[in-house]
Amino acid sequence: MFGLRIKDLKKRIKRNRRPVWSLGIWMALFVGAVVSGTFVSRHYMNGYFESALQRGDSLPVWSDNLPVSYDPDDSQRGETLIALSKWKGDVEVVLHRTYLCGEETRQLGRHSAAETMDLVKAHREWNASFDTKGRVYVEEAVDDLSPECRKSAYISIDQVGNLSLFDGPPRKEKVIRTFFQLDVKSLESSLSKEKLHELTQGIRVTDRDEFNSVLSTFSDFAVPKATDVMKPTR
Repeated sequence: MFGLRIKDLKKRIKRNRRPVWSLGIWMALFVGAVVSGTFVSRHYMNGYFESALQRGDSLPVWSDNLPVSYDPDDSQRGETLIALSKWKGDVEVVLHRTYLCGEETRQLGRHSAAETMDLVKAHREWNASFDTKGRVYVEEAVDDLSPECRKSAYISIDQVGNLSLFDGPPRKEKVIRTFFQLDVKSLESSLSKEKLHELTQGIRVTDRDEFNSVLSTFSDFAVPKATDVMKPTR
């Protein structure tokens, strides 16, 4: 009788083990699915962000549930946009443009924080920040001569042999920008007297193309040790 009870007990244990093993299998499948889904999701998101960065797209950053366009290469711009998303009231906006020759500053007036955010996000070429007066200060680099510079810009050689940009004829000695040191001996042996005279008197430049053309011509005469030779922009 005791032997029969043992056999019955073993049968019950075997019967009870089946659902335990079955549950273990289902749990293993569930965990595997979760891990696999996480991996696929992470792989997809990484691919999304990498492709977005390659395309130059901005990535979303959420602050107080407000989506703010954030360029990962420009943390200051992103921080300014986040600050504007929390700003109460209007803010004064100032635009500063830096040209190949010359600068200009414009007052863009007062705008609401939302309008200012839209304005900054619409101009990805702008770098935005708050200045010490609490104004939003936006900067833009323009690949051209400023309107004022177009009226009076000359490229010539200064008193120490540098190719320089002048405000007005070189005789006024108003140097705006110095490009590089010139090899004067090489210039004298390679250029005609007319060309040398033109350079010393000043070559008038009125736009980006003329500016680049003169730089390209004389960059061949730059002193070799000058590591900061400015190349024409394209």
